[in-house]
Amino acid sequence: MLLHRTSINDARVRREASALAEAGCEVYILELASVDEHVDVGEGVRRISVLPPHWVRSRAPTIAYRTAFLAAFNPAIRRLRPQVVHAHDAATLLPGLLGARLTGARLVYDSHELASGVQYRSGAWAAFVNGVERLGATRADAVITVSDEIADRLESRYRLPNRPSVIRNVCALRRPNGSRPGGLRAAAGVSDAPLILHQGAAAPGRGCETLLRATARLDDSVRLVFLGSVEPGYGPHLDALVDQLDLRVRVHRLPNAPLDELLTWTREADVGVSLLEPTCENYRLTIPNKLFEYVASEVPVVASEGSAAGSLVRERALGWTADSDDPESVANALRAAIAARGDTALRDRLHAADATFRWEAEQTRLTDLYRRLSPVPGVRKP
Repeated sequence: MLLHRTSINDARVRREASALAEAGCEVYILELASVDEHVDVGEGVRRISVLPPHWVRSRAPTIAYRTAFLAAFNPAIRRLRPQVVHAHDAATLLPGLLGARLTGARLVYDSHELASGVQYRSGAWAAFVNGVERLGATRADAVITVSDEIADRLESRYRLPNRPSVIRNVCALRRPNGSRPGGLRAAAGVSDAPLILHQGAAAPGRGCETLLRATARLDDSVRLVFLGSVEPGYGPHLDALVDQLDLRVRVHRLPNAPLDELLTWTREADVGVSLLEPTCENYRLTIPNKLFEYVASEVPVVASEGSAAGSLVRERALGWTADSDDPESVANALRAAIAARGDTALRDRLHAADATFRWEAEQTRLTDLYRRLSPVPGVRKP
């Protein structure tokens, strides 16, 4: 597996690597990151750092820097001589394609998002990414992605001979015990007040500012928690808006919860929010991990209208949708969610949905895909 960042915080990579290891494959994750071998990412999975030397990262011109990063994977690929090269995201597709050609391996392209639909900072970089994906996706032996909507778009855009397999980012964490208290309310200093949760990184384009403005329209008793990291440079902007809206007492920012306790924390919220803004096609078509984590915790959801996430929430009656650019629309959805505290029918629908959003089903699709790639000499079939 090739990854352009660390696997420690990438739940999808860890789930897939563990599933393939359990199925009898020997799995290596080549990471463009430093690797602490004491951090366990799954039994039978080995992590290898392919990070270029520090002087390259700190001194090389931009083009040379990017070329060095792309080339960093190939010595390790040639040394390992894998039967399958699994490239995670468009960032590793080019070295994955080259590595597969050099070693005679099969190539799996795992598209975590619609790369051609991301809003890039420059048109030149967007054109480069699109070209890489067109070159690699059409030559891959299999393509995987995260939603039916993105699978349809990849198939039509590149005229793929087979529709990409959908391996959804459902939650594989152990479901919380109903009698066990979590730590969300204690960490935020919130007792029994209505609690809104934004889980995952706070960043531009994720509806954070609209959410703050919506919270300011709600009753003073309502509390909002941002649980997770904040994109560098974005924190001061959020803090300034919190002060401007006089929300300092009502808004809390907490770091990531321990992974093995995450759902126990999530369960203490009254509503979970996923408000990706329609700034690019990728945001409209993706279904964020947090949505499945809310459902796994039986927490109703407020999601963006006109998005794949919003469609899922509406179809399953798992919560409400709102215009992610309109604070009043979001406030109305949050009022409805808070009014539904204790709604057993809603909790039953969330519970039933979670029964279908299980990693076991996605894992089977993944191992079946690898089985279809067989016969691959030297690899025991799953």
